[in-house]
Formats: sequence, structure tokens, C-alpha cells
Amino acid sequence: MFDSMSISQVSITNMGMFYKFTKKENTFICTYCNGELLSRLGFTKQEDVIGRSLLDIFPAAIADMKSKYCQQAWEGQFIQYEVTFNDIYYAAFLSPVFDGGNVVEVVGSSINISERKKTENEMVQAKEEAEKANMAKSDFLSKMSHELRTPLNGILGFAQLLELDESLNEQQQDFVQEILNGGSHLLKLINEILDISRIETGKLKVSIEEVHLQNVMDECISIVQPLANKKNISIDKQLQQGQNVLVLADRMRLKQVLLNLLDNAIKYNREGGKVTICCRLDGDAQVIHIVDTGIGFSAEEYSKVFVPFYRIEGTKEAGTGIGLALVKQLVHLMGGKISVTSRKGKGSDFYFCLPIPNDFKTVLRLDESIEPSAENERKTDNYCLLYIEDNESNLHLVSSIIKSQPSYTLLSARTGKEGLEIARNEKIDLILLDLNLPDIDGYEVFDRLKANEQTKDIVIIGVSANAMPQDIQHTLDKGFDNYLTKPLNVKEFLSIISETLNSTINQNIPDHKILSTGPYGEDAVSAKMLQLSLKDLKKIKEKKYKAAIAMHYTENDWSRSQVEGVKAAFEKMGIEVVAVTDAQFSWEQQVTDIETILSKKPDIIVSIPVDPIATASAYQRAAGAGVKLVFIDNIPKGLQYGKDYVSVVSADNYGNGIESAHIMAEKLGGKGKVGVIYHNADFFATKQRTEAFENTIRENYPDIQIVAREGIASPKDGEKVTSAMLNKHQDLNGIFVVWDVPAEGAMAAALTVGRNDLVITTIDLGTNVALEIARDGLIKGLGAQLPYQQGVAEAILAGYALLEKQAPAYVAVPALKVTKENILDAWKLVYNQEAPDIIQSAIK
Repeated sequence: MFDSMSISQVSITNMGMFYKFTKKENTFICTYCNGELLSRLGFTKQEDVIGRSLLDIFPAAIADMKSKYCQQAWEGQFIQYEVTFNDIYYAAFLSPVFDGGNVVEVVGSSINISERKKTENEMVQAKEEAEKANMAKSDFLSKMSHELRTPLNGILGFAQLLELDESLNEQQQDFVQEILNGGSHLLKLINEILDISRIETGKLKVSIEEVHLQNVMDECISIVQPLANKKNISIDKQLQQGQNVLVLADRMRLKQVLLNLLDNAIKYNREGGKVTICCRLDGDAQVIHIVDTGIGFSAEEYSKVFVPFYRIEGTKEAGTGIGLALVKQLVHLMGGKISVTSRKGKGSDFYFCLPIPNDFKTVLRLDESIEPSAENERKTDNYCLLYIEDNESNLHLVSSIIKSQPSYTLLSARTGKEGLEIARNEKIDLILLDLNLPDIDGYEVFDRLKANEQTKDIVIIGVSANAMPQDIQHTLDKGFDNYLTKPLNVKEFLSIISETLNSTINQNIPDHKILSTGPYGEDAVSAKMLQLSLKDLKKIKEKKYKAAIAMHYTENDWSRSQVEGVKAAFEKMGIEVVAVTDAQFSWEQQVTDIETILSKKPDIIVSIPVDPIATASAYQRAAGAGVKLVFIDNIPKGLQYGKDYVSVVSADNYGNGIESAHIMAEKLGGKGKVGVIYHNADFFATKQRTEAFENTIRENYPDIQIVAREGIASPKDGEKVTSAMLNKHQDLNGIFVVWDVPAEGAMAAALTVGRNDLVITTIDLGTNVALEIARDGLIKGLGAQLPYQQGVAEAILAGYALLEKQAPAYVAVPALKVTKENILDAWKLVYNQEAPDIIQSAIK
């Protein structure tokens, strides 16, 4: 205790002032005072204050204030206040000292805060100046907007009169339309600038009232419907007729917000796309979603799109770039918030919340009394860290740092022996290993971890107070993934952990048994077993390799996610992707694609062959040119493992077929008649799915009969084949469809003939089937591939080839059963991100 007090007192006297007061009658007398602040306050020596009362030391007003604070401390309170004396600002802290339950002394400390106060005053002044500048800017914009409207009124007015003149020829009419279009565009920009300037100056007022959301939505849809019709875009309002949804808003401004968002959703959408409007109750707010299937944009642009005049990268659509800025201001003005999620090539989801009337607020939630289960506490994107450290203070520091990081969980061990035991028994992603432990040397702990099959692949960072370069190098040469020196710098500490975890490529996927075999009967190796170390990555990055991805088709969720996984892993490996091609299911196009790719001289090609026979010669030429080939789902005929290609990677297609069969049987209650729609092509992946489904039904469910089998050559055939099957077998209870896109066609065919009772199961988790599952529609479940993880596995195998490491002939990613009960968790695992809000909303 004595040492602690001494250190505290020394540090205070160096920075400020430490003092003591006792009370005689009603006067507080200083009994001790020391510190640098004493002289700064104008006292030349300690005797100027010691033994004197507050009134003897300070002017009457300050003495009176300090006496009141000392009295409060004397009564047992802990006091903090700020005061200025002789142009010095300082903060004072007073504490009572007890003896036998009575206060016998008040001790205090003061710290000079003049610089802080100066900074605060400068910030206040800067803020005031910025507000003045902002007001001036807004006033200027407002005046300019009004000045521009006057001549614009004449331009648009006379142009409209010319438009009515029937004597104009076709070219002159075109000129008039150009004037009208340009003038209208400018008028819209002026109006929006004027609204923003009014909001910023506080001149735009809103009138908040209860507004029927459905009525406003209907009005807005009717206004934008002609624009949607021009691009053949459907608008789906998922709000039931008569549903009484009320929000607190300004009706005119809410309509302005919805029109702006709907206009963007149509303008930036693709031809034949879709706009979905839906809403959900979230606590005490109504959340409205405007979802489109347009061009989308990157996560880096999420906040930028709400900045005035910002245009989405790559967009060719005309626009002012100010609409979303105004929308954000209006939503905030009505007491709400607006956000967005988007994916390039897939579309965007703009959603905003508005408060609801008190009568509609939730007063009891089902989940309020439910404790989260231990199984769900650790999310799939969490990392579990183990810190092996004997110093309690260091453990406490790291524990405090990790608490601020929701994606990290920390376990601790105070001895090497305890650390080794925890590492063997828990799923540890990274170990922070102190090199000076009391029982086992840190280097020996490292050797034991690497010698054990269960712990050899764990990432390990050495932690030591030794900062000599040769010692750090020795540790890294021994095989440690990174090194941290004490005392720890918090930012550097978190940065190194993140860098180390993200620089080591391995697979965070379920540890399920693989049931599939390869195209030639090869035993499967789980993708979970593949990994590249930091040392591997450094070797690959030095060579600056190039890669290409040749796909059969890229316009579905599975393909896009597969490509994203490959590209993300290649980026970590420092490999440049020089081409991504889409053969549109045409083997001729794929042969051309490969020839084009070879002209770019890649070191690697990752590809899924459209036709294993027709494309074989093209791949053979690539192999002959020394290109490392990693195949997806199929192998061209005649190519040999180890000689012509590195490996082939697929999902556990057999396992997914089994999962789909079990879901079908469960939903049918173990009896009924089903049909099978299979892929009519020489493709081992889809063959295994169908074989697994049929075998599982025959072997496990004797009361379920497979009464119809039809093949499809293209995903577009799903609806046609299903219609024929249902027409021929009107008593059919269920249909298995070999993948999700034709399953969507099967669903459409069933709904067309009123078969709302049909059970459909499939394979592959696409957005539309996921939404149907979440809504408890016709598609009841599926076996899901993990395309993102499969893509990562393909990239790792390419790395194996570049490093001349032996790669397995056949690698598979585990199967995943997906039903309504686990749809959100499944989506996150499959696509490495949260499910779109529209799916999350549907599940609630």
C-alpha cells in the first residue's frame, strides 16, 4: 500500500499538486502542500500555504467556494471540481480520510488543465465559426436557387408553348424536348438544394402526424409505375391490403422520401428487374425496405451515397447526386434513420425507420425472458484467443483490450502446462504465448504445440519484453507467426492480431463427414483440412503470379459467391486475377474463353467445364503450356491428376442429396408420391445429388414412391418440365429439383395450377429459394453448398501447386441442411455475410 501511495503522490506532484487540510473549529487549515502547480499558481514556497487557512491563501470568493467543497469532503463525500486562479485552470479532487469511523483529514490533488481548456475554447470557437460559414453557405444557396428559378420559369414556360406548336418539324420538336428535359433536371436540382439549405438553416419545418403507410405507398407506386413499365420492371409491394400500418411522419415529406428511393430503385435497375417494398416492426419503429435487383455498389460507398453530389462508381445514369442526401436529411428530421446494404451486380436494399404511435408500440417481447443458449454464444465469425501469461497485470490488460472487440473471445492460462491443456481441449484460433513462463520455457511450449496433431495448426504469436532485433528474428525463424513486444501498444496489438489471423488462410467450415466421392471414385478430403501458412503466403507473394477464372455461368448466387471466394483468397496470396469469364453454358464459348485467357499468360486457371468431352482439348493445351489447373465440380475427359491438373473441388453433392431427401420425407410425413427433376448431362456433381436423393428415399422411406422422373438440359426448363409432370401426375405430393434455379421454375408452375400444397426440395441456397423457405412457401428446405468456402479451397489448392506441395486428387466442402429454422445462420455460413434484410424480415 505504501509503495502504491508513494508512486501516486510522486506522479501527481510532478504533474500538479498534492495537499492536505484539517479542520479547526469551522476553518480548514492546510497541513501539507507540494507540487509543480504550486509555483504556477503564484506561490513561491510551501510556507506560503502550509499552516494557513483558505481565506489566508485565496481571495474571498474562491476561499468560500473551496471551503464548501472541503466541508462536503469532511462529511464523507468524494469531490471533483474545476476552478481558475491567476489565469491557471486546474481540476481538483478531494477525498476524506477516516480514522475509527470519523473523518480526520481531507486530502486533495490538483492538475493543471489550462491547455485542455484552451483547446476546448478553440474547438467551441471553431464550431461557432463553422456554423456561421454553414449558415452563410445555406443562405447563399437559397438565394441562388431563387435567382435561378426566375429565368428558368421563362425557359420552361416558353418551351412548353413551343411543344404545343404543331407547325414544328420533327427535328425542332426534338430540340424542344431537349430544352424541357434539361430545364426539368435543373429545376429538380434547384428544388433539392433549396430543401437541403432550409433543413440546414432550420427553416424547413415538418408537421408530424399519424400517417397510413399503405396509402402513401400506393400513391407513390402509381406515380412511378409508368417509369417501371418502360424498363419492364415489376414492383412487388409486400404489404397486405387492409393492414393498418401507422407511422409518425410528415405525410408530404414521407411521400418525397419514398418517391426518391423508388425512382432510384427503378433508374439503377436492370431491364426486366424487380423492386420490392416491404416493412417490418422493429421495437418502437417501423422499418421500410426498398429493395432492387440493380447494379449495386461496394460497401465502401455505403456512407458516400448520402453525401451531396456523390455519384455511384461506374454508373451511366443521369442524376443530380443530391437526392439521397435530401432523403437522409428528411428522414432524420422526422425522427428516423436510414441505411443501405448492397452487393455489386445483385442490387441494393435502402431501408429507413420511423417511429410509431404509442398505441402500436411493443410492450412485451417473446424473447425477453429467454436466455441465449451456450451453443449460440459463439458466432461463426468469432475467433477464440488463448493468452498464456503468468503476470496478472498483463492478463488484465489484454483481457480489457479484447473486451472491446466483439469478434474475439479470450481464454487465459497462467502456466505453460495449463495452456497446453486448454489448447488441446478447446477450439483455439490464435495463441498469445509469453516466452518467459514459470514452469515451462515459452519456446518449449511452442515445440509441444507444434508436435501435437490437435494443436499443430494453431496460429501462435510470441509475446516478450525482449525487443532486441536478433531475439525477434530468432523467434520468427523458429516458426512463430508473429511477435509482440511489451509494453503493448493497444493499436499495434489489435492490428497484429487481425493481420495474423487474416494472413493465414484456412477454412472455418463445419467438420462433417464427406459422403461424396470424386468423378473417378476418389476418396474425398475435406476442404477444412487445407491451409496455407504465413511462410507459404510470403513465398507466393514474392513471385507475383497471375490467375484466371473460367466459369460455365456467372449469373446466379452460387457462381458469384464461388468467384468471390476464389478472388478473396487470391488477393490474400498476392495473386492477380487477370480474367473472369462466363460461357453461358456453351462449350464453344468456353473453348474461346480459354484461348483468350491463355493469351494473358496466367499461371493458374480455376474452371468448371461446361462439357467434359467437348472442352477437353482446350484444357489439354492449357496444361501443356504449364498452367496449373484446378477444376470445379467436374474434370475434362482424358486429363490426369498430378500431371495435367492439380485437383477437383466440389460440394458434398451426395450428402446434400441425402439432406434434401430427409427434408422431403419429414414434410410429407413419411408417405406420398414424388417426382424427380434431374440434370440431363454428363455431370458427376448433379448425378450424385439425384442418386443420393433417390437412394435415400428408396432405402429409408418405403411409403414414399418416386412415380415420375424428367430431365432438364437448362435451368430455364424447370417450369416447363414441372407443368408437364403435374399435368400427368395430378396426385403428386412433392418434387425434388436438382438445383435452385430450375426449382424456382417448378415453384412457378405449381402456383400456376393452384398446387399450394406441393412440397419442393432442392440443392443450392439462392436468394429466391431462401426467401421462399423463410416465408414457409412451397420450397421447404434444401441441401446447401458452401460456394464461398469452395472458392477459397480452390485458391488454396492453386497455392499448393505453386509451392509444389502435394494436393489431394479430390476435395469436397461439407453438406449443409437448410430449413426455415436455420435459414439465417445457413446464409451467413454459405455467403460469408448476413442474410439480406428482406430474408430476415420474412423469417420474423
